[in-house]
Amino acid sequence: MNKSLDLAYVVARILAVGLFFTSGAEKIFQYSENVSVMAQNGVPSFFLPLVILLEVGGSIAIAFGFLTRFTSVFMAAFSIIAGFLFYQGFTMPHLIVWLKNASCAAGFILLVINGPGRWSIDHLISLKLGNKKTAGVQKSVA
Repeated sequence: MNKSLDLAYVVARILAVGLFFTSGAEKIFQYSENVSVMAQNGVPSFFLPLVILLEVGGSIAIAFGFLTRFTSVFMAAFSIIAGFLFYQGFTMPHLIVWLKNASCAAGFILLVINGPGRWSIDHLISLKLGNKKTAGVQKSVA
């Protein structure tokens, strides 16, 4: 891979999680309001700490390329599940937010397929473990 492609992977990872990191941080500072929103949508409040952990911790992990494929599976699933739970209805705003969630899930699925790239902790771990296949790097077909 060339350096510009390596950089593109880093930028893509950061852009993919920006929304989730800020949303998770907001949930920390507006905890009681988020518990109320969850209750209004029939979601037990004990899920909120798990959501915060996924949004904040998962975002940081993906941004640095750590456990990227594993975490991206959960982020994709979370995006779709949250869309169904919180954006029901047939109004244009609900549809737009639901489609945003679906687009985020698509990005995370692409991270699962392609991995985090060479400028990632996953790649460094792979090199340290002596794996022949480099973790998180799609082999190019010549």
